[in-house]
Amino acid sequence: MAEKCDFLVIGGGIAGIGAASQLAPNAKTILLEMEATIGFHSTGRSAAIFSRNYGNAVIRALNLASEGTLRNPQGICEGPVLTQCRV
Repeated sequence: MAEKCDFLVIGGGIAGIGAASQLAPNAKTILLEMEATIGFHSTGRSAAIFSRNYGNAVIRALNLASEGTLRNPQGICEGPVLTQCRV
């Protein structure tokens, strides 16, 4: 069955999902992903770890500034975004 759309987004990583979410409210948008779930590869792995000491000085400052909100995201979501893991 052939489907018509205004936009065809290929890839269900953070960029593809972000693009599709911006396009979808105003246009018929189809997202194609070859894996069984979206965010399966590097997007899923990158989003899984928070390291206060990762990156250059600017990134480390952003990480430090974000940590309190990630541990206690009142008004954003229920419960903490971070959980303890062994890395």
